[in-house]
Amino acid sequence: MAKKIRVGIAGAGFIGAVHARAYLHLPDVELVGIADPVAEKAEPLARETGSRVFRDYEELLTAGIDVLNVCLPPALHLPAAEAAAQAGVHMLMEKPIARTLAEADAMIATCKKANVNLMTGFTHHFYPEMVEARRLVREGAIGKPLIVLDNMSITYGFVLPWYRDKEIAGGGVFMCNAVHGFDRAAWVLGQKLTAVCGLVEPTSGRRAEDFGAAIARFAGGVQGSFFQHWGPYRTVQCELQVFGESGMVHVRSWDSLEWLNGDKRTVTYFYNSDHGLLERTLVGMVAELSEMLSAVRENRPPSVTGEDGRAGLAATLAVYASSATGKWVEVE
Repeated sequence: MAKKIRVGIAGAGFIGAVHARAYLHLPDVELVGIADPVAEKAEPLARETGSRVFRDYEELLTAGIDVLNVCLPPALHLPAAEAAAQAGVHMLMEKPIARTLAEADAMIATCKKANVNLMTGFTHHFYPEMVEARRLVREGAIGKPLIVLDNMSITYGFVLPWYRDKEIAGGGVFMCNAVHGFDRAAWVLGQKLTAVCGLVEPTSGRRAEDFGAAIARFAGGVQGSFFQHWGPYRTVQCELQVFGESGMVHVRSWDSLEWLNGDKRTVTYFYNSDHGLLERTLVGMVAELSEMLSAVRENRPPSVTGEDGRAGLAATLAVYASSATGKWVEVE
């Protein structure tokens, strides 16, 4: 039997709880503990998962863990990564990887120097509907890709107060969600996003945007359109469409994939109709964590890297720069 990998989670908020519950579905892993300065948040989750409570990630890193899942606000990502790397601990960093490219570059360099894995939490690489869309596009099932449309409209119910704080989060809805859109579009297409022109909600002070839109260019000539919105409705809409010379794919995240080619139309549903959104999102999280653990066991980089996280961040920061100047901005 394989040796159990010992893991810990920094942050007992919404996404930290999803990580913790996902680990319960995986074999040969021991969830050692949950670190959060607010014990009242961590204790129920620790009881549910049979783990311990730690006051912070520094204390958790002394418990002999192999992997740290960083589920903290972005302002804390770099210091957590530096501490984990110094301890020789691999890490899964929730998106966005950082607030700035300087922070992302420092994180990547630190992990490389320490010879530890840095995986970015881009779960859309692991949802079955997205995996199948990528296969169809890459295998030419829609012909040459021409344009990609991506939108995410999320209820305020999922928006924590600090999500709108530029100092803590680095931005608003684009920093929180568009990093997913930019990443998954580039991943499905197999093309680097090279330039953007965007417009986000004007704000002042530390308050970040609730909505915005951008158009983009990809290295292979594909054009892109991206829309982001946090709103008062009670639904979640997350879709990606890729139109090609002979067909199209339409992903409705956590639901289905539609493929059109000439007169042929196929719709595939991937989830139990009785399952709600949180149960469906767990599917991708379990697969993501499984990949992280496999990379550690096999002594290889994960399939989603720190560099992938940096690319999504770079596109988001370019949108902010474009919105401020009214010009196209190259993605660094």
